[in-house]
Amino acid sequence: MRSLSLFATLTLTLAAALSFGAAAETDTDANEQPDANVDVDERIEVLGYRWFPETLSLSGRYDLSREFLTFRNQGNGNITDMLTFLPGVQVSEEAYNIDLQQEIRSQLISISGAQPWQTGFYFDGLANNSRIDPAAASRSTASVNDVQGHPQNQFINQELVQQVTVFDSNIPASYGGFSGGVVDVQARQLSDFKEPSVSLRYRRSLSDWNEYRYYDLRGTLSDDQLQQQAEREDDIEIPDFAKQTLGLSVALPLNDEHALFASVNQTTSTIGEISLFEPVQTERRSLSSLLKYSYTPGAEALFDRISVSASYSPYQGDYVLTDVKDSRYTQDGGGHQLSISAEKQWQRWQGTARLGYSFSENSRQAPNYYRPWFRAAGKDWGTFVGDKALSIEGGYGDLDKTQQDLSARINLNRDAFDIGAASHELSLGASANLLTIERNRSSTAVIYNAPFRDANIDCNGQTLDCVEQQLAMPLEQLAAQLGGNIDLSNPEHLQAYQDNLLQRGQFFRYRRVYPIENIEVTMNEFSVYADDQIRWHDWDLRLGLRADYNDFLANIDVAPRLQLGYQPVAGTRLIAGANRYYSANLVTYKLREARRPYLTQFRPISQGQVGNWATSAQAERFRYQFEDVSTPYNDELSLALKQRLFGGVLSVKGVKRWQREQLARGSTQQQDGITYITATNAGSGEYQRLTLSYQYRWNEHEFWLHTSHSENLSSSSSYDRSVDSVPEDEIVAYLSATGNGRYQLISLDDLNRLNEDFSRPLVASLSVHSQWSDALRSSLTVSYQGDYTRAVDTGSWYFAERDQLCTQCEDVELAYPVYQDAERPARTMVSANVQYQLELMARPLTLSVEIDNVLNQRTYSVAEGQQGLESGRSFWLGAEYRW
Repeated sequence: MRSLSLFATLTLTLAAALSFGAAAETDTDANEQPDANVDVDERIEVLGYRWFPETLSLSGRYDLSREFLTFRNQGNGNITDMLTFLPGVQVSEEAYNIDLQQEIRSQLISISGAQPWQTGFYFDGLANNSRIDPAAASRSTASVNDVQGHPQNQFINQELVQQVTVFDSNIPASYGGFSGGVVDVQARQLSDFKEPSVSLRYRRSLSDWNEYRYYDLRGTLSDDQLQQQAEREDDIEIPDFAKQTLGLSVALPLNDEHALFASVNQTTSTIGEISLFEPVQTERRSLSSLLKYSYTPGAEALFDRISVSASYSPYQGDYVLTDVKDSRYTQDGGGHQLSISAEKQWQRWQGTARLGYSFSENSRQAPNYYRPWFRAAGKDWGTFVGDKALSIEGGYGDLDKTQQDLSARINLNRDAFDIGAASHELSLGASANLLTIERNRSSTAVIYNAPFRDANIDCNGQTLDCVEQQLAMPLEQLAAQLGGNIDLSNPEHLQAYQDNLLQRGQFFRYRRVYPIENIEVTMNEFSVYADDQIRWHDWDLRLGLRADYNDFLANIDVAPRLQLGYQPVAGTRLIAGANRYYSANLVTYKLREARRPYLTQFRPISQGQVGNWATSAQAERFRYQFEDVSTPYNDELSLALKQRLFGGVLSVKGVKRWQREQLARGSTQQQDGITYITATNAGSGEYQRLTLSYQYRWNEHEFWLHTSHSENLSSSSSYDRSVDSVPEDEIVAYLSATGNGRYQLISLDDLNRLNEDFSRPLVASLSVHSQWSDALRSSLTVSYQGDYTRAVDTGSWYFAERDQLCTQCEDVELAYPVYQDAERPARTMVSANVQYQLELMARPLTLSVEIDNVLNQRTYSVAEGQQGLESGRSFWLGAEYRW
């Protein structure tokens, strides 16, 4: 019923706007009317609305020109960070977390309710999607059996960009491998540079310039927590970071035929942290560079233009696990790409052929043993983790994952031709990709759990994961000093006993052993598409068809793309669309199939002597199996009205999507001692959004107001299933708002599905760009987000008995990270950007200041039941010199 209500509302809105728009159209300047002989997208150019990105094309398309990008807040400089104000685009829930303010990785974005990795990213004509494990982007940098990934191969600095095109609906058939939206980033066009030029840029942001506030919303604390809070009251760590970006760009139009462009942009963040009550320093480094060459030969040459483009954009982060001893580790990401393209106009056909190669990685170098001891004498460096005090040391081991993509693509566009009274523009294309992903663990990693304290244990020669009790002097000697016996009820005796205890005996009863791996998987994929744009009188019809095939699932996926436009009166356009989008290739699942399962081991204690490790016969060893599954896809219906109104453009758009054949955890099968987790297509979901927007230009000021209401719902047959057949490293503890304080063990898969159900239904944005003079420009953005609910990581641990993993063991308690439902109240954020240009040695010097959260509002990143800091007003200062 909700689906029908959205489209019923939209239909009534369209009818009302049509009648009103026809009357209002009489006030429109005749010089701004579109030329009926210009094609669909070119008609928008005639209107002159190029500052703001919305177009009147059939596609749900937003074009961000180079001029537009210069108005926006840059932040860390990543181009996708500058897209979060667009309709249908939402940032990750963690975007406002205090920890992310010091980071420089590109933000995660969702388009039309899809997961971030379901977005199709392109840079300079090549796919910029990481398929290693894109869903791992939301995981911690310290994931046990994985490395934090990202949906993008490379983080693209805005200085490399000529234009960004974002699609949220009615996406043309030339794009595939996504089920959300598309972000197509075009690199700098060398034809725009008429003479040699050099630009030098420097931008900086310091935590000392920013505002922070501390909130403790935990309610009543235990005595131990109060004591520890008192000890650390003066140690509440305000973020301590220094971020800076240094960039250099050189454009060399050598002559009419040859041109060269080079740009290098380095962003760093030096971070001071407190770990185990001591200051530590970590650092992040991101490089974004581009070298591009263009050759435009004479009329008799084989090709009209040849372009060679190379980009190199690595990322490296140095980290520590907070409050974990000897835990420093590094993470490498990003990569590089090379492309060669050739263009040729032959009779009535325009052809483009492109060859490309890209490499990216997600790798980690870390200590190989993770040991969570009880905090006790000899292991007394730790802090409270949930209700228990632990002294943790080590890390999760080295792990390298790489991706190589070799691609070839050809596109053919025919000049417009007539059949009867209809005009046709035909586009054809084909592509082939060879994708190779490798996963390498060069040494065994061991994750310990279930520590056990005993004063009289004998470690039996095992020293890595067992410590025996050590005393400064024998108890008999201590008793003699205290008068013959030790009375622990006597405070003096108790203190003397504790001072005499150098190390408390303890050992681990449980561990997971991750074996050495060296895995390589490859996948071939092929695609073809055809697209015909037909214009007949006041009607526009776009007929698109796309077919994709890969040799992993061996499915031929045929996706129709149909859009219809009608112009009943000048300046009014009605648009409808019916489309299918197939998800990205699933090579990451092929990699998951090949992963070696971890070993679950226990060891007993008998008469005080610790036994040897033994592999549990009850604990299952898991592998994944993807056979006879279909490619997940989305079906989309859309309706839109785009209306010239009072000199501006009004847009009303409704988008409805049905997520079909989604992958979900299926049944398990036992074979040769391995439990195979199968995948099914039992998952499904729905998404719908209604967007109202209006853009208007008055003199040198542009205004764009839009608001959206959306709903997102997903489900699968695995929901609320027992975790008995879930790998231990994929289990978390969940505390729901309606669970009466009871913890529930669920899989990470189900947790992610829960958070998909929690949508942010109401959002709005107002953007104002102003060119006050030739030297002064500014932008102002006001964004609103309605209240919603989400399960968040509390940073604490829940200890649960898991005796079924070892029937011969007693009282096995394992620790699981706790996620809790949190209400996020509505919030309104204001950001601003002011740029002033002056002359220095007869050359332009531009000074800029960016302010986020101008009004110092709460971000509500600290939820009820938690404590921590929230960020307030923050600044970036910059300067750019051109000559």
